[in-house]
Amino acid sequence: MTDKHFLPFFAAIAGLALVIAPLGAAQAADTTQADKDKPVIIINGAVLTKQDVMTFARAISASRGKQMSQRDILNTLVDQELLYQDALAKKYDKLPEVIREMQYQRQSLLANVAANEALRAKPITDQELHKFYEERVLSQKLKEYKARHILVKTEGEAKDIIAQLDKGADFSKLAETKSIDTASAKKGGDLGWFATNQMVPQFSQAAAALTKGKYTETPVRSKFGWHVIILDDTRPITPPKFDDVKKQLQGLVQNEHLNEYLNELRKKAKIEQPK
Repeated sequence: MTDKHFLPFFAAIAGLALVIAPLGAAQAADTTQADKDKPVIIINGAVLTKQDVMTFARAISASRGKQMSQRDILNTLVDQELLYQDALAKKYDKLPEVIREMQYQRQSLLANVAANEALRAKPITDQELHKFYEERVLSQKLKEYKARHILVKTEGEAKDIIAQLDKGADFSKLAETKSIDTASAKKGGDLGWFATNQMVPQFSQAAAALTKGKYTETPVRSKFGWHVIILDDTRPITPPKFDDVKKQLQGLVQNEHLNEYLNELRKKAKIEQPK
């Protein structure tokens, strides 16, 4: 089973995802503070240490999504330091918009530290993961649907197609000649198997409300146009195995831990919205 088959389960159980950027991998235990503080390069009297280079390397690799050579990292760090010194010399740090941005960056960094420390203080256990899996994955009774549709531009066209179906017209033949969804029209309107989260909400809701062999008695409107849908079959979705989705489960449980921490902070806080 490929990852895409897991999506219906996680779409059903995942709430608002809060993305917390990691602060970087922990340094090796045998790396002393003295070693971290060793000067690497001095630029106009400003000393850049090994720790500065390591911190910068993590940040730039995360922002660019790829590793850089040590030479490129050092050259980029030197360029940044030169620009920083020039900005100070020209008093750009006194500009109101710069001060606001610096305050925001400081706030964002400290919030990130607080979130990471809260998560570190409550590590995820295998027992917790298994419980989450049983309660939130195995308990899901999700279905896949096999349907055909005819997509047209106007409600009137859709109503006319429904009237023809009521008189016994063949759905697949109408799809071949009437549907503006050319890809499915070639197959008689067949969309194959899909989970509800794979279609626009209006379409999914209409398909899920049908019984096998029935078509929609009123046109279904979506951002693509007007649909007439017939449900050919349904089948249960087999839940993924625990080991196959363990990594995703860890992210979801971590998100729950963070939400619990934020809820505690909200309970203690006085939050007001000025009129």
